[in-house]
Amino acid sequence: MSSGLVSVDARHWVPVVRAGLREFTVAAPAPAAHHAAVRPDVRTDPVHGWLVGMSDGRTWGWWGPVDGAVAGQAPDLLSAGFPDLPAQVDPASFARRLRRSTRHAHTGILAVSIGSLELALWDLAAKRAGLPVWALLAPRAVRDRVPAYATCFGAQADRVASVMDEVAGTFPVQKWDPQILGPDLIQVTMDFVFRRGPRRLAVDFRGTWDPNRVREACRPLADTLAWVEEPYHPDEVDKARAGEFGVAHAAGEHCYGMADTAQLRAGHVDIWQPDAVFCGGLVNLISLVRSAAQAGAHCAPHGGGLLPALHLAAIGERITAVELHLLLELRRCAHLAEPPVLGEDDTGALPVPTAPGWSGDLRTDLIDA
Repeated sequence: MSSGLVSVDARHWVPVVRAGLREFTVAAPAPAAHHAAVRPDVRTDPVHGWLVGMSDGRTWGWWGPVDGAVAGQAPDLLSAGFPDLPAQVDPASFARRLRRSTRHAHTGILAVSIGSLELALWDLAAKRAGLPVWALLAPRAVRDRVPAYATCFGAQADRVASVMDEVAGTFPVQKWDPQILGPDLIQVTMDFVFRRGPRRLAVDFRGTWDPNRVREACRPLADTLAWVEEPYHPDEVDKARAGEFGVAHAAGEHCYGMADTAQLRAGHVDIWQPDAVFCGGLVNLISLVRSAAQAGAHCAPHGGGLLPALHLAAIGERITAVELHLLLELRRCAHLAEPPVLGEDDTGALPVPTAPGWSGDLRTDLIDA
C-alpha cells in the first residue's frame, strides 16, 4: 500500500530480515571540529546512545542516536507489524503499517520508536542502491545547499556577547535560551540588536513558561526578534492568538503525527518545526512540511531530524531553513564514519548529503563491535 505522498520504485523495496539495536560510547568530537564561536564551550564527555538498525541479512541501515527507552520498543513494534520475516517492505508504507499494528503507536515514545525504525529502513534502502536517501524520491536534487539557523544553547553566560557576534558572521538567525532576556544579559542582547539589526535573534521557551511571562520577558525587544519558540506548552498551542507576541510564533517539535497539525493551525503558528524522529518518520515529515505550506506557514524542522530535513529540502520540499545546533549536532553524528559537512560560509547554508543513506556508513569501530 502506498503512502499516497511518496512513491518508491519497487526495485528499492527492502527484503527485511531483522531489526537490531546497538548501544555505543565513543569519544566526543574534537573542539576544533565545531564552529569557532563555541569551541570554548564544547562538551568533552564521551557520546553515549543507542542505534536502531534494519537489515536485509547482509547490509544494515541505521538511525540514531536515540535513548534506550526508544530503542527498546523497536523489536516488538517491528514484530507486531511484520510477524513473518523476511518480508519485502516498501519504505513509503512501512511506518503506516507499524502505527496500525500496535495500539497507541501513533503517539509518544512509540511514535519516536517507529520513526527510528522507518529512518533506519530508508538508510538501508538507499545503501542497497548506493544512493543518498533523497535520490530514492527524486531523480535529481533541485538545490545543493539548504539555509540554516544556529542554535547556541550551552554557551557560557560570560561569553554570550562574543558568541552572538561571531555566530552572526555566519548565520542570519541564531536561537538562544531565555537567559539572554534575563536581568544579567538583557543589555548584552539589546546591544547586539542595535549593532546587528532586528530579526537576528530567536528565543526558545520550550513550552515551560507561562505565556504572560513570555510576553513580559520579550517586551524590551518588542518586534525585533525573529521568532519566539514554544511560548505555550505543546498541549496548549491551540490557545495562542494570531500575532499576540508581536513576532512570529514557532512550534511543532512535539508533533507525533498529522493529527497534531490541528493544534498548529488553531494556534496560528507561523513557523512549523516538526522532527522526523518524533513525528514517526520521513513520510510523516513530508506530510507535515506540505501541511505547513497549505496553512501559509514556514517550515523549519527541529534539529534532531536534521539529516532527513536536508534530504527533503534537496528535492524541493518547502523547507525554509533547518536547525543546526552548534554544540550538539556533531555529537549527534559521532557514530558516523564521515559526519556531514556542517559548513561555515557566510550564509550558514548546509550542503546536501551525497553519501549513500542518510550520511554514509558507521565508523568502523562500531561496525566491528
